[in-house]
Amino acid sequence: MRGFSSKLRGWVAAGLLVVSTAMIAALATAQKAQSTDLTTPSFLVATRDLQDPLFQHAVILMIPSTEPQLLAGVIINSPAKARVRDMFPQARQLKSTQETMYLGGPVEPGEASVIFRASSAPGSATRIFGDAYVATGHDAVAGVLKDPRFADLRVILGKAQWLRDQLYSEVMRGAWYVVPAKSDLVFSDPKDLWSTLVQGGDLQEAEAGQAPALNLPQWRFDATN
Repeated sequence: MRGFSSKLRGWVAAGLLVVSTAMIAALATAQKAQSTDLTTPSFLVATRDLQDPLFQHAVILMIPSTEPQLLAGVIINSPAKARVRDMFPQARQLKSTQETMYLGGPVEPGEASVIFRASSAPGSATRIFGDAYVATGHDAVAGVLKDPRFADLRVILGKAQWLRDQLYSEVMRGAWYVVPAKSDLVFSDPKDLWSTLVQGGDLQEAEAGQAPALNLPQWRFDATN
């Protein structure tokens, strides 16, 4: 009986250790999620583990959301078959790389947005960061496309959208890398963008020993932003 009691105490101790370890891990994850900075403009870069066909190999530029409880972004490396002139026949002459429309995500797929570089916000456009702006809606996009001052631009259909806790969860599960956004990358050739950024994310994760902290904007559309 004494031997059995010793074994029982050992099993109980081992069980408590497993429970304690799980609780500590869960608390650490929760604290990490709650302490993340949501003010720095970012890319979400699909990790190699993300198998969702809608977002596989996606690079998403986070943009101001129209609804405060949601986080929004547009995929910037998924060219569509449609051309800009199919929807905006009055657009000025564009560079060949700008003639293609892009699939921004599964939400509101018929709504067009344009991301572009400018020294100040024109009309109803909203600043994303630095000299990068976004304008949404047919009339707003058409206005940007007619203005010769805007040399760098990309027209996008639809967007991606998450509840805040939903995106936290996806990042914590390793579905996304979070990378600081840069204008040069936003308007670069999309063909190799994902492979370049995911390699950087792999390296950062290996050096840190953990996934990077969530770092997403939470602004609302505002012409003065």
